Amino acid sequence: MALHDRSYKRWHGDRSLPVTTIPIIAAAGIRAATTAFFKRKIPAVLLTLMSFSMFLFGMVFIFLRYYVQTNMEVLPEEFVEGILGEEVTTFTSASGLTIFFYLANLQVVFAGLACLLMGSGQIANDRRTNALEMYLSRPVTAWHYVVGKFGAVGFFVALVTVFPAVMLVVAQLLVSFGDANEVARLLDLAWRTVAAGAVLAAVPTLLMLTASSLAQKARNAAILWFGFLFLTDVVIAQSLIDAFGDDRFLLFSIAFNIRQVMAWFLQPPVEYLGDIAPDVLAGVPVAWSALALGALVAVCLVILLRRVRPVEVVG
Repeated sequence: MALHDRSYKRWHGDRSLPVTTIPIIAAAGIRAATTAFFKRKIPAVLLTLMSFSMFLFGMVFIFLRYYVQTNMEVLPEEFVEGILGEEVTTFTSASGLTIFFYLANLQVVFAGLACLLMGSGQIANDRRTNALEMYLSRPVTAWHYVVGKFGAVGFFVALVTVFPAVMLVVAQLLVSFGDANEVARLLDLAWRTVAAGAVLAAVPTLLMLTASSLAQKARNAAILWFGFLFLTDVVIAQSLIDAFGDDRFLLFSIAFNIRQVMAWFLQPPVEYLGDIAPDVLAGVPVAWSALALGALVAVCLVILLRRVRPVEVVG
């Protein structure tokens, strides 16, 4: 008969240390989302490579231009003129224009996909499996839970928006240390990039968590999230503008408000912004867009904290 050691082992932890609930919840959300995403490995890998394709393209051009500048005498003249041409340099160097175009026109698609794939089930699945009651047992509060889930989804959204954009600025900085003015410009651009990327990542993430808290299944949360964006951006905003001819109804468009605030941070040339130039579009100052986003964030937080309720455990 097998004998097993059943001796008591004392726990040697420190009970006085604070409980780090938020990192634990965020890490659990990241693991669960990653596991679900990579169940189908080939589509997941292809989508991941696509999300970083423009980042890699920009990195190649930054280092290629540096190589051409330092080896002009041994390279064909036509090749040098093509790489160092004004138009090519404008759209491939790290600047407010390129970062804004990269985030607002390209990576916004992958930010939406990250919200759908990684965030739709974060709260809905916990509600469906009754895991919410386990999370919200003391000492975890509703606020800890919401912030942890926000960190989990925001991690993936920032991974395809803020991180690649900042790395483009860092790459440009690595080849510009000899120019003090260029270094100062890039350092200023770096914090502006982080701020603009944070707006792009935070608002859709919070909306997705709100939709997830209102649903019992991830699929329903994704439909609710997408439907709300379509309703505000296309049905309400565009219909009111067509009916009354007043640009102020663009404030109902979440996408417009995000782009407006991002443009204020990155300050790209006005001629490249068309009808979304900050403080240029008649009757829609950028401050109004910021207030609209702030009101949306406040409403989402109220809904989240009401839907995520702590559980009192009676011993």
